[in-house]
Amino acid sequence: MRDSAVSVVGSSLSGRGIHLVVTGGIAAVETVRLARELRRHGATITVTMTDEAKKIITPLAVGWATGTRVNVGWSSDLPGLEVPDLVLVAPATRNTLSKISSGVMDDPAMMAVAAASGAGRPILLVPSMHDDLFDDPVTQDLLATMREKGHHVLTSPSEEGRRKQPAPEVIVRRTCALVNGGRPGSSRVAVFYGGTSSNIDPVRVISNTSSGRTGFLVADHLERMGHDVTTVVGTTTGPLDHRGISARSPADMVDAASTILADGEPDVWVLAAAVLDFEPTDMSTEKISSKSTDLKVDLRPAPRLIDHIREISPGTKIISFKLETGISQDELLDRARSHIERTGSDAVIANLLRGLEGDGPRGFMVHGQTTETLESEQDLCSGIESLISGWGS
Repeated sequence: MRDSAVSVVGSSLSGRGIHLVVTGGIAAVETVRLARELRRHGATITVTMTDEAKKIITPLAVGWATGTRVNVGWSSDLPGLEVPDLVLVAPATRNTLSKISSGVMDDPAMMAVAAASGAGRPILLVPSMHDDLFDDPVTQDLLATMREKGHHVLTSPSEEGRRKQPAPEVIVRRTCALVNGGRPGSSRVAVFYGGTSSNIDPVRVISNTSSGRTGFLVADHLERMGHDVTTVVGTTTGPLDHRGISARSPADMVDAASTILADGEPDVWVLAAAVLDFEPTDMSTEKISSKSTDLKVDLRPAPRLIDHIREISPGTKIISFKLETGISQDELLDRARSHIERTGSDAVIANLLRGLEGDGPRGFMVHGQTTETLESEQDLCSGIESLISGWGS
């Protein structure tokens, strides 16, 4: 592999042209990471740097990261007039926002924005600056003007007195969603994932194990492919960028489903959460003594998320997950089909624990009379997305 090459991890930008405009904010130092993340998802990049950006990061570094020629001034071929699928301005300085607002076109970067806007292509602006500048009424007016023009603005929460540029993964996810939005089959999808717990006493719980990784990857892929995704997140582990409605207990999961429905019925519910089947009948109001030797915990069935969704949202599509241990593949598939009959799911992702640990296929997707083998996490995400897109077409 060449030094400038990247490992492709997704195809959500495959065949898509992204014009990356780098302006003179200090966050321009993040351009190398951002450009390589765009390439990991298949983007073809055109890149233009302003004169101020060159004072912060060199065209050599940006050219290495993007794998293409860097436009740094006016040229006879005017690459800014070549209409891409999206223009990404990162960072977008206040000066840049002012130029776009006023229609100033004094360099190739502004030509790229104007041409793409005129062609009806999305513009994604990523401002990053000190809080005092960001909170200035003039800046807020500029951001409001950008949105009124139909441009998209992505900012991060305040941290250390600054609005830092979001992580490359966050920016590229939003880029993918904008480029793929409106595709045939695009649907409104609610994805539940993570573990749940229920208290025995104020400090102790019973819980099930779930990192939340699978559900996160599914939600992330669906959003990148242009679906409108809402997430409900239980207990998770690892450094993933978890966002959404927090739901720590089975009752929280049920309540979250009702909350989502109040804002509009999803086209598809994806139930990847590990929801407890049983919970304590009575929670002790005081911490149980660690010296107790005859402790017994009575359990009762916990609220069933899938039954609740089928009750409040009859007729919508449901993709559920079923994890088993210590059985054969044939028995797993038999149980998946029985699960479909019992719950009214439209499809089931059936997993054996050993498959999650790398011993065998990642899982199987069972729907109708069809069973698809999913060899990898990417197969799982792509299979679910294809199914949802097919339903929505």
